[in-house]
Amino acid sequence: MPWRSLSLDDLDLLRRALRVRNPEVSELSLINLFIWQDFDRPELAQIDDFLLLRLNPPNEPPYVLEPLGPEPSLAFLLDILGRNGRFSRLPENFLSLFSGSEVIIRENRDQFDYLYLREEMADLRGKKFDGKRNLIRRFQSLCPDYRFQIIDRSWKKEALNFFFSWASQKGSTENFSPLSLQDQARALNLAFDLWEILDLTGAALTCRGEIKGFIIASRLNEKTAVVHFLYADLDSSGSSQTLLWEACRQLLVSFPLINLEQDLGLPGLRKAKLSYHPCRLIAKYDVYPSGGFAF
Repeated sequence: MPWRSLSLDDLDLLRRALRVRNPEVSELSLINLFIWQDFDRPELAQIDDFLLLRLNPPNEPPYVLEPLGPEPSLAFLLDILGRNGRFSRLPENFLSLFSGSEVIIRENRDQFDYLYLREEMADLRGKKFDGKRNLIRRFQSLCPDYRFQIIDRSWKKEALNFFFSWASQKGSTENFSPLSLQDQARALNLAFDLWEILDLTGAALTCRGEIKGFIIASRLNEKTAVVHFLYADLDSSGSSQTLLWEACRQLLVSFPLINLEQDLGLPGLRKAKLSYHPCRLIAKYDVYPSGGFAF
């Protein structure tokens, strides 16, 4: 199969295919495919009317994402599966295409995306959000003159400096598993370098000229923004809640839905994302050949 490394020359081709697909899973975010390329080592293949994407991360065997193009036949899917060993991060509605075949299908809970109603995140009404509102009020009392500022690629140095400060607050790179500090730093660096090309948007939370956090997001589909990065000062209580609240009120207002991506199986991250009461978890599945080795 003619796999080749993904490059910026493929940007327009992929952008057109993704606009047609209107994907739900964050792995098919155009931005994620490019900014995590040093980690995922994405490859592209064109077969007839289909675009295929294969990711080769260091922490798991290679896998193919859902094909982009017309609805594939079962024979086509089984051929790709037989040649490559695994589809992964498949949305639930894709599984019906394997009906009648003897493939192995496994739920991949650690990769589920968290989907939220932006208006609910902006309003934070009701008892279930009492804790979030209290934390925001605490931050407002600590920084009554805080600013929520739209950022662009010129903020690269400040953002990276803040990221390394945040990482130092964490105290150990083990907190980044399976993504290392260096992996995240490289992805952030690429995000700023490709800011305009990838049509990224972002904002920073500042207090008396000092950055307290930043958020970077993009369009996933016509209704959904996906948040790629959100880092907030761990010593400023309520900073992360304020940052996300303001982003939903000011930065992402053209999207009714917000995707906060996966929790990667990290208990703390899972607890934090569930605490915002997602309207839906976007389930994802792995598919293996029947009788083959399921990694």
